[in-house]
Amino acid sequence: MDFENPAYQVCLGLKHKGKNVKIFSTAKIIHPENISIGDESIIADFSFIYGVGRGIEIGNFCHITEHGIIQAGGKVIMGDFSAIGPRTTILAATDDYEGNGFIGLGIFGEKYRNIQFRDVIIGRHAHIGMGCIIMPGITIGEGCSIGAGSLVTKDMPEWTICYGHPCKPMRPKSKEKQLEMEKEFLREYYGKN
Repeated sequence: MDFENPAYQVCLGLKHKGKNVKIFSTAKIIHPENISIGDESIIADFSFIYGVGRGIEIGNFCHITEHGIIQAGGKVIMGDFSAIGPRTTILAATDDYEGNGFIGLGIFGEKYRNIQFRDVIIGRHAHIGMGCIIMPGITIGEGCSIGAGSLVTKDMPEWTICYGHPCKPMRPKSKEKQLEMEKEFLREYYGKN
C-alpha cells in the first residue's frame, strides 16, 4: 500500500469505503467525509468528485470513468452496477441564473448567492455515455441507458434507451438478461468472497 498516494489518503477520510474500492491516483475528491463508496467500485483517473452538501452515495460495482465529474450539493446516489462515461458531468446544485444572486462569489459566504440544491438519482444498472450532462433534480431510472453527448433535463424512465440534446426516451431496453446476469454474478462473487 502506497501510504503517500493521495488516493489512499482520501480513502482514510471517506464516510464509508466498501471492499476493494479502487480510486486512481489522479482522481480528485473533495469532502470525502460526505462520500460513501460501495464494494468493488472504481473512480478512474482525472475524475473530480465534490462531496459538498448532502453528499454522494456510490453503490456496489459502480464505475466512474476518466474525467467524470460529480458535483453534489443536493444528494447524489448511484445505484449498484451503474456507471458514468468519460467526461460526463452530474450536477446536484446550480447557481441562480435569473439575477437573484451572484454566481460563484463567496466573499461573504452565501449572503449574495442563490444556490439551488436538488438530488440526483442514478438507478441500478443505469449507464450514462460519454460527455453527458445530468442537470440537478434528475432521476435516471433503473437499467436506463443514456447515449453519448446527451443533455438530461428531465427524469428518464427505467429500462429505456434515451439520448439527445435534450435527452428523450427512444425505445425500450430488455431487462431480463441483465437481471439474470446480476443473480449469477452475485452468486459467484459472494461464493468466492
